[in-house]
Amino acid sequence: MFCRLTLIAFIFILGCGGCPTAILTSIQPSEGIPRQILAVEGNDLDFASVIWDAGLVTEASALSTFLSARYFQIPPTSSVGNHPVRLSRGGNLSANTIDVTVNEMQGVWPAPRIEDVGLSKINADGERSADVWLTVSVANVDPDATVSVNGTNQPSLFVSAITHDKFNTFDASTFAYPVYHYGLLLVLAGTQNLGSTLDIVVTNKDGQTGTFAYPLVGDIDEIDSDNDGLLDSWEVDGYPIPGGGGVIDLAAMGCNPKRKDILVEVDWIAAAEPNNTIWAIIEDAFDTAPVLNPDGSQGISIHIDRGQGAPFNQGGTVLADHTLMDFGPNATPGYVDFFTYKGDAANFATARKDIFHYCIFGRAMPGGYSGRGEIWGNDFIVTFATSIVWGTDIAEVGTFIHELGHNLSLRHGGIDNGAVDANLTNKPNHESTMNYRYQMAGVSTDCDFTSENIHTYSMGMFKTVDEASVNENIGICDNTSLDMNGSGTITNERMDVNLNRTNTDIHVNYNDWGNLKLNFRLPGSRWNNN
Repeated sequence: MFCRLTLIAFIFILGCGGCPTAILTSIQPSEGIPRQILAVEGNDLDFASVIWDAGLVTEASALSTFLSARYFQIPPTSSVGNHPVRLSRGGNLSANTIDVTVNEMQGVWPAPRIEDVGLSKINADGERSADVWLTVSVANVDPDATVSVNGTNQPSLFVSAITHDKFNTFDASTFAYPVYHYGLLLVLAGTQNLGSTLDIVVTNKDGQTGTFAYPLVGDIDEIDSDNDGLLDSWEVDGYPIPGGGGVIDLAAMGCNPKRKDILVEVDWIAAAEPNNTIWAIIEDAFDTAPVLNPDGSQGISIHIDRGQGAPFNQGGTVLADHTLMDFGPNATPGYVDFFTYKGDAANFATARKDIFHYCIFGRAMPGGYSGRGEIWGNDFIVTFATSIVWGTDIAEVGTFIHELGHNLSLRHGGIDNGAVDANLTNKPNHESTMNYRYQMAGVSTDCDFTSENIHTYSMGMFKTVDEASVNENIGICDNTSLDMNGSGTITNERMDVNLNRTNTDIHVNYNDWGNLKLNFRLPGSRWNNN
C-alpha cells in the first residue's frame, strides 16, 4: 500500500507551492463513526490533503483519496464529539474549518465485502501474460487496506468512494450488514496469465477479509474493463455488425469502456404507450446506484432507445395490437407471441441482438401477470395496461426495473444463485423493487413497509428473518416493531411472514446491486442467441 508519506512526497516532487488554496465548502455527511469515509465538497481539491482536528494538539492528516482531498476516512481512534476539519494544499490552509461530529460505534465494524472487480489497464507482455492494473470496489473498506492477488500482496491506492449516512440515524448493530461506504482501490496486480482466475483478498486493518474470484480475459482483444458485456473496442470504435454492414456507434449513445452501460430498446402497442416521464426516473435510479466503476464514477448508465432521436431512432415503434402477449406460442384468440414481434426486423434489428435488451409494453399477459423477464437474459415485457394503476409513473417505473432486474439475474427474493429462498416473494426484509411488496409502490429503505416512492435494488443490509422464531417486537432493524404478517398484533412466535402458507422459510436480504450480471451472452444465461 502506498503510504501517506509516499503521497506527500509525490505531491512535493510535482510542486504545488503556487497552486490555489483549496476551498472547503461542506463535508457529506457531516457526522459519522470512526473508520467511516466522508465526502468533501469544495474547489481545488486535487493535490490537497485533509487535516483532522485542525488547530488542536491531536491534529493529524487523515487518509484520503490519492492526490485529492475529495474523500477521507474518519481516523479510527477519533473520540466521540466534534472535530474541526481543514484542507491543506501546497502548504496553504483553507480559509475555514468545518466540524465533523463523531458518533459512538454501534455493534462491530463489518468485514469488507468485494462488490466488483474491473480493469483499469492491461498491457500484454506476450500471447499468454499481461501486466494488469485492477480496480476493486469494496463495501466498508479501509483506505489503507491491503490487497493480495493469488496470495501475493500488491500495491494499491484508494481512488474514490460512495458515502452513506444511514447509520447516523439508525442503530447499525440491528442490521445484518451495515454499509457505511463503498471504496474503490486501484491495484497494481503485476504480471498475470491471460485466461486465469485471479483470487483477490482485501484485508482491512482489523484483519477482516473479503474475497473475490476474477476471471481475467483470455484474449487481449476481448477486454471488457467494466464487465458490462460490451467490449472496450466496441464502446470506443463501435460494435461491428455481424456479417458486415458497418458498426453500431456505441460511443455516440454515451457508452464508456470504463463505466457500466446497459442498452435497452423499447416498443409498445398503442394501448400500452408508457408515460414519457418515466425514462428520466429510470435513468436516475441506475445513475445513482451504489456501484463504483473503473473510472471512479458512481452508478450505471442505462441507454433506452424509445425513438427519441438519433442515435436512438429504432425504438418507440407502435406495434400491431393484441389482447394478450407472452413469450412463446399460445392458442388464445388475440394472443401474440413476443418473438413474433421481435422476429420482425422492422421492429427489432437483428444486428442489435448481442448487445441490446428488448422490452415491449403490452396490454396484458395470460394469467393477469404484470410482466415477465428472462432470468439472466435480454428480453422482458411490461403488461398491465388493463390495471387500475396503469398510467402512474411509480408503477410503470417499478415494473420496468423489476422485469429488467430478471434480465440482470435477479429473482424476487434475491440473486439467482441456487439459494432456497432466491425466488420467495414478499420477503419482509428485502428492500428491492424485485420484491412484490414494492414493485408497484416503491421500496421502503428503513424499518417499516412504508414506501419512500423510489425504485432500487437491495444493498443486502437487513437482518435475516427466520420464520421458526419471529420477533415482531424488534422488527427487521433499529428495534422498531413491525407487523410482518399483517395480523394486526405484534407477537414473538413462529409465523408465515411472506404469506406463502408455510412457516419454515428463512429470509435473507441479498445484495442485489453487488450481484448483477450485465453480460447476457456468457455461458449459463437464458439468452439463447435470440
